[in-house]
Amino acid sequence: MTENEKNKKSKTSTQKTAKNRAKKTSATKKTTSKAKTVKKTTPKKNVQTEVKEIKEQIKIDKDEKKHKEKKENIKQARKQLYYNENNDSTELSKLIKIVLIVTLIIIVFYGVTVVVTNKAKEASEKENKEVTEIQYDSIVIGSMLNINGTFYVLIEDEGDIRLNEYTTLIQTISASEDAPKIYTADLSSGFNTKYLSDKTNYASDMTKFKVKGTTLVRISDHKITDVYDSHDSITGELNELDEVK
Repeated sequence: MTENEKNKKSKTSTQKTAKNRAKKTSATKKTTSKAKTVKKTTPKKNVQTEVKEIKEQIKIDKDEKKHKEKKENIKQARKQLYYNENNDSTELSKLIKIVLIVTLIIIVFYGVTVVVTNKAKEASEKENKEVTEIQYDSIVIGSMLNINGTFYVLIEDEGDIRLNEYTTLIQTISASEDAPKIYTADLSSGFNTKYLSDKTNYASDMTKFKVKGTTLVRISDHKITDVYDSHDSITGELNELDEVK
């Protein structure tokens, strides 16, 4: 091999080596550039991730806060409901007590009213019975001679203060079954006023019969047999009839 050929070959080899070095240098530069690019872009990705994580954390915190608030609201609502239930129960209990008290008062008042009414009714019935009995025993003076048998007629002057005494004696006498019948005639009645006069006439003729005041008359067989026109004579005869019975 000649010297020129060797030089060419050496030169060619040197050029190849230079090209390879240049390629390696270029590759190294590209790699370095890519690395630098990666290094430059990596921080951007980390920031975005951090922002995203921060947002997610904020959202989680908000959700937790809402959950806590919701839980607290539920707790407060339960407390209020419990309070309302207890309060309603207390109010209901008070209302029931008031109703029971009012009902008891009404029952007691009704019971007292019934008792009083019954007593008043009994007293009224008794009074009406007594009045009926007295009315049944009352007669008109003009018809007393038309009654059969032997009996007495107490002709009553409403102004006589002793009428109650006579009435009591007559009631005592009439309590016996064997007692004589005693009728009454009221001088204040319109049918009997004509028999009241300043002068007495005890004739068995009723057109002439006259009395001055309270008089007890005994009648037998449609005739007047005895007349008692003073307090002593009337009470004396009634007392005798009371002893006889």
